Amino acid sequence: QDLSRSLGVPPGPSTASVSARMLNKNSEKNLVERIRACQRSDKANKRCADCAEVGPTYVCLPFSTFVCTTCSGIHREFSHKIKGISMSKWTPEEVEAIERGGNSKAADKWLMRWEPRDFAEPDGSDAARCREFIRMKYVDKRWAEREEGQTRRGRDEERRGSDAREADRKPQREEGGRDGDLDRE
Repeated sequence: QDLSRSLGVPPGPSTASVSARMLNKNSEKNLVERIRACQRSDKANKRCADCAEVGPTYVCLPFSTFVCTTCSGIHREFSHKIKGISMSKWTPEEVEAIERGGNSKAADKWLMRWEPRDFAEPDGSDAARCREFIRMKYVDKRWAEREEGQTRRGRDEERRGSDAREADRKPQREEGGRDGDLDRE
C-alpha cells in the first residue's frame, strides 16, 4: 500500500484477498461444472425427473434430481429445497450428493412400483398434472420401493421371471383337438 501511495495509485484490495476471491470463484465454477458433468453423464439427467421436459435447469436437493422450471416451482410448494444449477452457490457436500444421486437412482427408489398405466408421466405444460404426479411420487410415496435395496431393474427382472412361470402354467391345446379346445386340468 505504501508503494501505491507513493505512485499516486489509490489503495485497492490486497493481492492475497484478490487471489482468495479468484480461488473461491474458481471453486464455485468447478462445483457448477461438476453438476453439469453429472447431468451430461446420464441420459435420464437430461430430462426432468418428474415430467417430459428436456433440459432441466434446477436441482431438487432432497431427492438429488434434475428438474424443469415448472416442476421446480411445484417442489417448492411442497417445501422441497430447489437450486438453479448456474444461479446458485453450491457446497461441496451438495454436489457430492448430486453425483451420488441423479434421476435414474431416484426413479429406482420413488418409481419402483410405478407403471405408466397407473398415472402417465405428465407433460411439463400441465402444472396441475405435474403437481399431482409429484405429490403421489414423493409425498404419498405411492410407488416407492418397499424392500430395501431392490431396484426397478430388479423388479422388472423379477416380473419377467414370474411372467415366464405364469406362461408355463397356462393350459395347452390338446393334440388333435379343434382350435379353442383347451386341455383342462
